[in-house]
This record gives sequence, C-alpha cells and structure tokens, in this order.
Amino acid sequence: MKTLVKLSLFLSLLFSGFISSQENEDKPENIALDLDQLLELVKQGRFAEAEEAAEREERFIKEKNRQATLLANAKAERSRLEAEASRLETTFEANDAKLVLLEDQLKTRLGSLYETFGHLQGVASDTQATFETSLTSGQFGQDREIFLEDLAKKMGEGVSVATIEELERLWYELSRELVASGSVEKFSATVIDNNGDASTEEVVRIGNFNVVSEGEYLTYLQGRGAYETLPKQPSRFLDGSYDIFDEDSGFVQFALDPTGPQGGALLVNLISLPSFFEQIQYGRITGYTIILLFLLATGVFAWRFYSLFTINNAIKKEVSGEKSSDNPLSRIFTVANENKTDTETLELKLAEQILVERQSIDQYIWVVRLISVISPLLGLFGTIIGMINTFQAITLFGTGDPKTMAGGISEALVTTMLGLMSAIPTTFMAAALSNYSKGILSVLEEQSTGMVAARAEETQQVTS
Repeated sequence: MKTLVKLSLFLSLLFSGFISSQENEDKPENIALDLDQLLELVKQGRFAEAEEAAEREERFIKEKNRQATLLANAKAERSRLEAEASRLETTFEANDAKLVLLEDQLKTRLGSLYETFGHLQGVASDTQATFETSLTSGQFGQDREIFLEDLAKKMGEGVSVATIEELERLWYELSRELVASGSVEKFSATVIDNNGDASTEEVVRIGNFNVVSEGEYLTYLQGRGAYETLPKQPSRFLDGSYDIFDEDSGFVQFALDPTGPQGGALLVNLISLPSFFEQIQYGRITGYTIILLFLLATGVFAWRFYSLFTINNAIKKEVSGEKSSDNPLSRIFTVANENKTDTETLELKLAEQILVERQSIDQYIWVVRLISVISPLLGLFGTIIGMINTFQAITLFGTGDPKTMAGGISEALVTTMLGLMSAIPTTFMAAALSNYSKGILSVLEEQSTGMVAARAEETQQVTS
C-alpha cells in the first residue's frame, strides 16, 4: 500500500515537473536533481518496509512456538488430571463400599443400642420442645435446651454412643422439671415491661402455670430467656398476686390458670379479647351514629322527664288548693272562670285548652320514640354492610382460615348489638314519658269534667 502511495506521489511530482519545465525552460538542472532525490526516498521507504516485515515475521514465529509449548503443557496437565480423577474415583468407590460394610458392622455390634439411639433422640427432641415454652426456663436458663439439642443431633447421627454423663444429665433435667412443676419458688429473673425495657426483678413462679411480679402476671418469652409483663392484667385477680408475692409460707388465695400445655393459656387468650370500647370501634360510622342517637334520646328524656315532673307537682299543688305558678291546670281554671256561659260552650272551651296543653306536654316525646325504632334498623344496616365485606374477603382469600371469617362476622354483629342496646332503653324511655304525659292529661281532663259538672249544677240550681 505504501508503495502505491509513493508511486502516485512520484507521478504527481513528475507531472508537476513537466508543467514547470514548460514554464521555466531555463532551469533543466533543478528538475533532474528533484527526481534523483525522489528516487532515493523511494529506495529508503522500501528498505524500511522490508525491515519491519522481517521483525513482524520473527515475532510471529516466536509467538507460534510459545503457543505450541503452552498447548503441549495443557495437554500434559489434562492427562495428569484425568489420571488423578480416575484414581480418586476408584478410591471413592472403595471407601464407599468400605463405609457400607463398616456401618453394617456397627449396627450388628450395637444391636439393641441402635434402637436406644432413636428413643434418646425422640426424648431429647420432645424435652427440648417442652423446655422452650416452659416457665421454668426463665429460672434454670437456656443451657439445658442447648444440651438437649446437641444430644438429639448426636443420637440422630447414630455414630457415637451417649455417655453416662449425658444420660444422667438428661434424667436430672427431667426430674428437675417434674419437681419444679409442683413447687412455688421466688427468684430473680429478667422482666421486660410493656415499654420494652428489661430489668432484674423478684418473681414468684407457681409451678408451670403462672409467674407474677409485684402484682402483675408475666409470661415467658421463648428464645429470650426472660419474662414479659402481660399487656393487660386481670384486675379482679391481682389481689391474690400481691398476697402470694409477699407471703413466704402458709396458704394464699391465688387465681391459677392451669390451661394450655404449660399453663396460662386461658389468661393470655382472655386478655387478647377486645374490650367493650374496642368493640364499639368495630361499628365504625354506623355504630357511632347509633351512639349519638342514643345520647340524643337520653338528653331529650332527661329534659322532658324533668319538665313533666315539674308540671305534675304544680298540678298536684293546684288540685290540693295551693295556688301555684303558671301551669296547665291553672290555665284551665282561668278559662273556666273567664267563660260564664252555658255548660256546652264551657266544655268546648276546656277541651280546646286541653288540646293546647297536650302539645306542650307531649313535646319531643316523638323523638325518643323514633330513635327507639330507628336504632335496631341502623344496627341491622351496619351488620349487612359488615357481612358484605366479610363475603368479599372470603371471595378474595378463601375460607382457609376460619378465624378470619369468624372475626369479620363478629365485627359485623357489633352494630346489631349497639342497635339493640340503644333500642331497649329508649323504648322504656318513650313509654315512661308517654305514660307520664297521659297521667297529667288525665288529671286535666278529670278537672275539666269536674268544672263542667259544677257549672251544670250551678245552672240547674239557678233555674230551679
């Protein structure tokens, strides 16, 4: 390629020299000198290219020899590794056969001890699972659990025999747990409060059933080796916990919970149940609406009952002859005194006044009566909404967990409970107000009838 470039350069210079010879015919010596120099340059370039090609060829030959050497070494290494692999495979097969033979010999020599390994493994595993949740682990520590785990693993391998010391310790741990399950002991242990703070406290353990500390029931935290204060305490049973903590001997009345594998299961479940106010929150907007209506009905009942009570006392004073302040009966007397007409007209005037008084006496009683009817309907409405949500959840997630479905249904029934709790007392309130007002109106009607009768007697006496 370089030769072609130089040849083209030579031709271009030759052509340019020819042109310049036409323009400067008086300088032929300079043209000859330029061509000689060009020729010399071409010779030097070809020499340089030859040297470069020779160097490249030499490098290629050296690299080829090196690659051939590497290839030969790789083939030799492969042959060596293949031989080593064949040897190791033969050794492995021989060792495997030897191992099978030795295992059979071991089983034959162990005899009944081989079955003992299985029993020891089962006992160690079961005991470990029991100790992990036992209340005594907070007192005796977690070292026994580690020991039982190692023993079960050792017996599961079936290679080595359990030592006398290991068997004795297994028997000791079982015996200690048995004795502790029937004893009441006071000791120091780590207690974690509801804020997550750990401290060393004096605790009393009652068998494997309950642990108390300063009037609080505790539970054991698996994996932490510590006790934890229950988030909710059974307030009605705390007196016994104080007594058993303070006494060192004798008999103490104490609320014991023996349920569950290790005791205390019922207590833990009971404190997990939502309180009444927590259940109210399940009712959401419908439940809050029912509560507000109940409070409204209670307020109206209190106001109207006080008003009717005041009116009734004033009417009683008026009937007994005592002049009272403005009241329905006094206003009826005023109407009777102002109308000195015939009995028929007086009767109509008094009936009209009684109707006027009835409006003020029966005022807002309808609100309490209406709330007593609406409350259970709102409760049923909330229950229907809750059931719809529950069935939608069942459609999405299935019925694999019955507790989830039961929890949704229980939340849905909260509004029904609130509706009935509101309807029952408001029904009594409405009935009480209605009967109270009817009693007052009956007194007014009785007095008005007496006034009409008295007026009729007066008219008859005057006529006669």
